[in-house]
Amino acid sequence: MHLQHSPWTPDAAQHASAQVGVALASRAGAIFAVMTFLLWLQIASSSAATGTINDVQHVVIFIQENRSFDEYFGSLKGVRGFGDRAVLRFPNGDTALYQPASSGYVLPFHVANQCLQDVAHDWATGHTAWDFGKWDQWVFAKGTTALTYHTRSDLGFYYALAEAYTVCDSYFCSVLGPTNPNRLYTMTGMIDPNGTGGGPVTDNSEPGFSWTTYPERLQKAGVSWKVYQQQDNFDDNALAWFMQYRNAAPGTPLHDRGMTFVNDMVSAFRTDVLSNTLPKVSWLVAPIASSEHAFFSPSSGAALSRQLINALAENPTVLNSTVFILTYDENGGFFDHVPPPVPPAGTAGEFVNGLPIGLGARVPTIIVSPWTRGGYVCSQVFDHTSVLRFLEKWTGVAEPNISAWRRMVCGDLTSAFDFAHPDTSFPSLPTVSPINCTFGTSPGVPSTQIAPVQEAGTAPVRQLPYQLTASSHADCLAGRFYISFTNAGTAAAHIAIYANAFRSDGPWQYDVAAGGSFSDSFNVALLGGGKYDLSAFGPNGFVRRFAGDINTLCDQLETSCSLDPDTGQVTLAMRNSSSSPVTFTVTANAYLAGGPWDYLVAASNTFSTTFLVATNGNWYDLRATTSANTNFLRRFAGHIEPPPASSRTSLRFAVSAGMLHFSWAGIGTVKVQTTATLNPASWADVPGTLGASAVDVPLSYTAAYFRLAQ
Repeated sequence: MHLQHSPWTPDAAQHASAQVGVALASRAGAIFAVMTFLLWLQIASSSAATGTINDVQHVVIFIQENRSFDEYFGSLKGVRGFGDRAVLRFPNGDTALYQPASSGYVLPFHVANQCLQDVAHDWATGHTAWDFGKWDQWVFAKGTTALTYHTRSDLGFYYALAEAYTVCDSYFCSVLGPTNPNRLYTMTGMIDPNGTGGGPVTDNSEPGFSWTTYPERLQKAGVSWKVYQQQDNFDDNALAWFMQYRNAAPGTPLHDRGMTFVNDMVSAFRTDVLSNTLPKVSWLVAPIASSEHAFFSPSSGAALSRQLINALAENPTVLNSTVFILTYDENGGFFDHVPPPVPPAGTAGEFVNGLPIGLGARVPTIIVSPWTRGGYVCSQVFDHTSVLRFLEKWTGVAEPNISAWRRMVCGDLTSAFDFAHPDTSFPSLPTVSPINCTFGTSPGVPSTQIAPVQEAGTAPVRQLPYQLTASSHADCLAGRFYISFTNAGTAAAHIAIYANAFRSDGPWQYDVAAGGSFSDSFNVALLGGGKYDLSAFGPNGFVRRFAGDINTLCDQLETSCSLDPDTGQVTLAMRNSSSSPVTFTVTANAYLAGGPWDYLVAASNTFSTTFLVATNGNWYDLRATTSANTNFLRRFAGHIEPPPASSRTSLRFAVSAGMLHFSWAGIGTVKVQTTATLNPASWADVPGTLGASAVDVPLSYTAAYFRLAQ
């Protein structure tokens, strides 16, 4: 739970906003859910607002070059970085950070030098590093420079920006390949996989394409747009690769808005901001030296980003109605430890010559806006089509080129926003000076390698639309092991299953629809002689591991996991269908203190035990073993998403006539409590609220905090 504490006075409370958290209390050995609602009163904007995406007036899209998420933010606290507990493990037990090399392995290593030699980032080496999902050929495909990374000491501005706004740690580039195909996804939603307009595009060649771009759709719909670019734009304006723009005459929208150059991109952008002529949608293209493409420095790009954001801040009205999206076209060959979702074989519009187009590696993405202020982390799966889908949702202008698979697996960015509670304060961001690079170097791997370390600490997170569970059983006669998944969430989730031992095929890719389920089976008798060891990975740290041997007590021992979003509890049910008592042992790999816990389960019986994880931010990581089968292991790791705020009993309020008017759903056991200090022992009942549904409190009331309690 993330609490914000801000003193307030009655004359400052004309406008107010509420934030919701969940706390749990234990009494007499039982667990009671207490819905705790923290009221934080603050002065808010006096301008009319709808509390929806309709409050956005401008979207600015700044796409930089060739950096991976781990390279920039692997060490940033609170994100899915180097400390990832859901990291893929290779069959030898090493995590994906230990990339195989002829000398053994290469670990990501820190370099302060920002002038690095370019790394291979073409379609061929991208798919080689991917290795059909095994994610183990980075050194052989890219070289050791691909394993370099930077930290806060190198990227102070970007770390501060991420901690001031919202960073997306599951934003993947669109293509396992180079710049042009990825930038085509940002502007058109595809690379023309069926070859109807000059594609499919898997390299940086530009013969002249002819399919429709998204700016053309905006133009037709009457939505203003513009590309800001200088002559030395690194050929990063994807519109220039299309014949309809090349042939557009001066004076036409495609030419004037999409192809013209300015002397100074920042100055032109600032002029439109200050004159209130910024178009609805803007794309910014950096000059070469500020593009962040190796060998050019990250700091030079950061300095440009700071100039652009400061230009917005010079007009608070524009700043407070603008979404500024900073992302990167592709990873540039630099390593990231999270294998991307890729579609099942045969998925329409997602394969070229039998190889998946993407998703590609994760890239850094920060969303700057009043609705993303606060240092949040959003872990929904996104790619470049997500930006187009955000524009779709905001403008109503559809992009039909986006494949059905990407619409299913990738979100539309809105989960990163809280439109109901904008924060219009502007942060104090550190200065940053460009670092001019005339050439790049390839640093050597340290003689003594050390696993990279992520900063300690957490960050507030955005609610995600996933709620995954998994179960298993064996068909003893057929020698098959079944894994079934259900998704109680509101968005599809991608699952990849990897073999940890006994077989060398896989991984297997699946998609679980919102509210849906799927099941698959594995022939463990043929491959493994009855033994199996499989791990399933999903979004936001979801992991399930299933290991065992069907030759011993086949399908008679099982441990299953269920989640309770309302109370933040994980329940493990241990089934013993054998004829003898069996001891199950549950161990907390992380988050929970104590244990291991032993449970003696009688023959032909089931025993369940519950673990409270709400006090750990709803994160859990448990494993179950048994004395009756030393090969048996189940691991359950992930995050319980709390119920949407709209489905909870909520404390609402309004201010009028010198009174705070509170209202809530009338439940006989619910009452309002208040405190001035947040000391757990200081909460006191507000008289007359038990069993009621409303109460009026004078603004002169000295307490600053109110909650619903049961």
